Amino acid sequence: MKTEDYSKISIEHFARQMHVNVISESSDFIVSKNPNTLEEHSLDFDHPHIVEGIAIVFCTKGQARIKTNLSTYEVSENSLLIIAPNSIIQVLEQSIDLKIEFLFFMFDFISNIRLTPQLGYIVKLIEEKACLQLTENDFEELLIIHQLIVKQYKVNTVYREEVIKNLLYALIYKILQLYTIVSMSDGDHSKSRKENIHRKFITLLFEHYKTERSVQFYADKLFLTPKYFSKIIKEISGKPVLVWIDEIVVMSAKALLKSTEMTVAQISEELNFANPSFFGTFFKKHVGLTPIQYRRL
Repeated sequence: MKTEDYSKISIEHFARQMHVNVISESSDFIVSKNPNTLEEHSLDFDHPHIVEGIAIVFCTKGQARIKTNLSTYEVSENSLLIIAPNSIIQVLEQSIDLKIEFLFFMFDFISNIRLTPQLGYIVKLIEEKACLQLTENDFEELLIIHQLIVKQYKVNTVYREEVIKNLLYALIYKILQLYTIVSMSDGDHSKSRKENIHRKFITLLFEHYKTERSVQFYADKLFLTPKYFSKIIKEISGKPVLVWIDEIVVMSAKALLKSTEMTVAQISEELNFANPSFFGTFFKKHVGLTPIQYRRL
């Protein structure tokens, strides 16, 4: 089945339902108020769906077997499931008492989050292991932050959105902390050489994307020929090297446009474009808007 044949799970889907257990006050962020069942939502999870945003799902009760892209996970109480944008998800089995809490948002909602060099490595870890079985204490800590976000939505006061976004940042970094601990304990023993090459490429990409965007540069860093390097990345990830590079540049450009007062010319220079015109053409090609139009949204 082609990707475009799948149904899509989007923010708009939840907003249209006006669900009593879901808060959807903005076009790029929703959050569950109480534990939900899958049957409460008008989606047939027995079939694959594309997730258009970023989903953080907490299993508070019951069990399920869930397939994300090509990997299958056993989800149970105290499980954390992270679903990256454009992932394909399907529920293969679920118990009748399955309950979940969730947050679902677009990157634009957190576009002023500061990127760290380690984030590329964590992104790859999430691709490899979208589900973590947490201790009761770690799971409870994440749920407390989730509940604080819900609590903020229940009051209409100044700086509410700023507080919500910063709570979401805290949740994200707490999750990254847990993934870092997992990566340190797992090591590289179970990973194939090709998977390790891909992981190292993603880490290098987050360190050098502002100045280096050639296949040759990353191939040289990994002591591979460009042809072999390109073949491995496409084989492991399904995406060519240049697509990976363009995606991180676009993400960084969005963050700079939303979170700083830098001019388009300054951002163009920051991201090492030849001139603002080239940057504007690149941005519009990938986003569908000019940098100024995107900033004014």
